[in-house]
Amino acid sequence: MDQEEPMIRPQLFLNTIPLFENALCADLEDQDLFFPDGKTEETKRLPQLRAICQSCVERKECLEYSIREEIPYGIWGGKTPTERGLVLKRNERRERAERVIKLRNRGVSTEQIARIVGIRIYLVYRIFGDANRARKREDQSNPKTNTQSEDSSPSLESAQ
Repeated sequence: MDQEEPMIRPQLFLNTIPLFENALCADLEDQDLFFPDGKTEETKRLPQLRAICQSCVERKECLEYSIREEIPYGIWGGKTPTERGLVLKRNERRERAERVIKLRNRGVSTEQIARIVGIRIYLVYRIFGDANRARKREDQSNPKTNTQSEDSSPSLESAQ
């Protein structure tokens, strides 16, 4: 038996969520199916629930809603609360990185960026490095931005 606290039941909030009229789960008799009690029950149900969500036309909207509202229970868009938390953190990191790069492009100093964004300086430098590597990969994959002439010998960098 699971030693975890039971998850919150859908009856407590189903009246407050947007209607996903074409969602496959909307036609199910057992609305509790998507709200397993504890990790053991979640693990047992997950393959069935993911199969339902995978073929649902409202999957993307459902998942986006649960992430935006930070719903800590239930299976939404085929994702568990833990998986949705990871998506949320990834989105937050991406938004933070975009903000850091915008500030850099405006000429704001590294120290000021760290202070404005509320992160340590080493993270600002890490974001700069990640952005530079991404730009370099993009430049290498785009032949129009490659300035090396066709008849020149390949550089050591491209040989590695």
